[in-house]
Amino acid sequence: MRSTSAIQPQLLSEHDAAKWLGICQRTLWGLRATGEIPHVRLGRAIRYDVADLLQFVAQNKKRGVDHE
Repeated sequence: MRSTSAIQPQLLSEHDAAKWLGICQRTLWGLRATGEIPHVRLGRAIRYDVADLLQFVAQNKKRGVDHE
């Protein structure tokens, strides 16, 4: 029996990862080059694990300061 839920990709292309993060591809390339975002190389293709992107966002979350 088949599941009716769609399979969500675990690995995103550079274009899709940048779009998912809301940044341009050039910024993503810089983050990859400095080691801030891990990547997977499959042949000539670069892919980004969704779990790594979630972790990157969580680590870079900033909390505002209450001004009273």
